[in-house]
Amino acid sequence: MFITLIIFFAILLVLVLSHEAGHFFSALFFGINVEEFGFGLPPRMFGIKSKKGILYSFNWLPFGGFVKITGEEGGSTSDPTNFSAKPAWIRAVVLASGIVMNLLLAYVVFSIITGLGTYEAVDDADVAKYPGAKVTIIQVLQNSPASEAELMEGDQILNAVSGADSITTKNIDEVRKFIADHKGKELLLMLKRGEDEFTKIVQSRANPPEGEGPMGVALALLHIKKAPWYLTPIEGAKLTWSATAATAEGFWSLTKSIFEKEDKKDLQIAGPVGIFNLTASARSMGLTTLLTFLALLSINLAIINVLPIPGLDGGRLFFVIIEAIRGKRISMKASSLIHGIGLAVLLALMLAITFYDISKIF
Repeated sequence: MFITLIIFFAILLVLVLSHEAGHFFSALFFGINVEEFGFGLPPRMFGIKSKKGILYSFNWLPFGGFVKITGEEGGSTSDPTNFSAKPAWIRAVVLASGIVMNLLLAYVVFSIITGLGTYEAVDDADVAKYPGAKVTIIQVLQNSPASEAELMEGDQILNAVSGADSITTKNIDEVRKFIADHKGKELLLMLKRGEDEFTKIVQSRANPPEGEGPMGVALALLHIKKAPWYLTPIEGAKLTWSATAATAEGFWSLTKSIFEKEDKKDLQIAGPVGIFNLTASARSMGLTTLLTFLALLSINLAIINVLPIPGLDGGRLFFVIIEAIRGKRISMKASSLIHGIGLAVLLALMLAITFYDISKIF
């Protein structure tokens, strides 16, 4: 638990520092005054001031971070170090730089992962060609026997036992046949999760719902594919693109679900507590999975911040675009009020999601 907590805060630190470093260095590059670089949200725990007058603060709410830039809330001034004195394109670059840094972080991590090795699905017919391929659980359905037995995505099935019958798994078809032949009975599974091997007892269903199977899992035959070092930048870019597209599609589906579903209990959302639990799961499956989790979180952060939500980068960027189209600045009072309300709503939403995460645990 303690090591998982350290990893969780390390991931949070990397995500926040990469995002805010984009704003920080782009602001300094354009000669804009930076007042504070904060990890977490206020109230402040403590701070250290540099010789250049920049306050590096650590705050009590570990939900993110911020860079306080002089003039970010708008207004008119002739001070060349003030954010609001800069032309629209410079302000847009500074606001978008955090998003770019999160995508860049994901790209670097995915490039490293392709060198370490990524999982690739192969057909049963090719099992002799890939002797290291393992039958792996790629989905665990909710309220299924597998879910109740605490099986997880990424678990490899090494062998299965039911009564006097047993198999050492080599391909998916034999596993499916063994489960089907023993539906309604207890299955003793030898599993591998990360570097750990262990057993689980699963009470399979005699009459499962249509399309779910006796255990309630989806399986794939996976092997580890490693890219040569000179191809990792290309393979990393491919992974980043596909992961970003899939995440964006997931956000769109989630948004539609929020408005369409009457029962919101099945919505796949997570706050800090949920992310901590996911960190524990990713850690148990090894370094590659943990790095993949970091990259996906970074992409999620980038997409959230590109949305035109008041209080976030996308909301401020949207204001700059409106100003450029209108040829007229939005008043500092209106800007501060809208973004302030947006931040308050986001904090309330984060607290609600945290409560939702805790309620799922208990």
